[in-house]
Amino acid sequence: MINRLKSLAVFTETVREGSFRAAARKLNLTPSAVSYHVRVLEETVGAPLLYRSTRSLSTTDVGETLYRSALDMLNSAQSGLNAVSEFGTHLSGKLRVALISALSRSYVSERITEFVKTYPNVDLHLHYDNRENDLIGEHFDLVLRIGNLKDSGFKCRLLWDMPRVLIASPRLFEGTDTVTSTEELAKLCWIRFEGMEPKRHFTDNGGRQFVLPQSGNITVNSIEAMVDLTILGVGVSSPPTHFAEEYLRNGKLIHIMPDLSMHTLPVYAIWPSTKIQNPITRLFLDHIAQ
Repeated sequence: MINRLKSLAVFTETVREGSFRAAARKLNLTPSAVSYHVRVLEETVGAPLLYRSTRSLSTTDVGETLYRSALDMLNSAQSGLNAVSEFGTHLSGKLRVALISALSRSYVSERITEFVKTYPNVDLHLHYDNRENDLIGEHFDLVLRIGNLKDSGFKCRLLWDMPRVLIASPRLFEGTDTVTSTEELAKLCWIRFEGMEPKRHFTDNGGRQFVLPQSGNITVNSIEAMVDLTILGVGVSSPPTHFAEEYLRNGKLIHIMPDLSMHTLPVYAIWPSTKIQNPITRLFLDHIAQ
């Protein structure tokens, strides 16, 4: 069994890197050595562990089960090493994190910067996207998502309630008064965000909650594009506040109907439900959640 531990570690890194060559570079081995260790495991379990093609590889059902168990083994070993050695700048390893693109320019970027400076030996891979990433299938250690979560069986932690702001360009109201009622607001053209319901939830100064539909014919999949189009006077929008703060200060955008409070967006961290949590994941998560 002891002779198989290295093979398990090599197999795990192969899955994480997505190719034999990438794993070989990471482990300072030859691709043929990586292939040998995978073949040894396949002969041991009597079933293929990986589907191979000229461009990529993926795990079989048996391979996925073994991969998860091997992760538990490696995480447990890393925790033991950390317990008997200096736990600080010597921490090393690879961490794959998927983030929703709306978190760019936010406080999360500052926390990531601090983490990188504190732990320079951690090989941090950040994947920004607007879609819901497959935590297990794409082999991420941690995913940061926005909105209410589905019951997935993963572990999760609420990090932040992200505020939004209702904005427009002054040029949208050239020759007219700005909106002063919810009825007028409902008639304006909205720049909607793809994948989100076409309505917004508000609370007024009296505590009354209500929902407004988003009219208009523009839908985007980029918050940066949403803000750009809003500045150009195409319509109104409600991006995360941190995307609009600079433009609100320089007057390119205005906060319309400030008496209305827009409901925030919860930001969650999600990670695999393994017996032993990856110590690098735990440290990164604690750093982000400060």
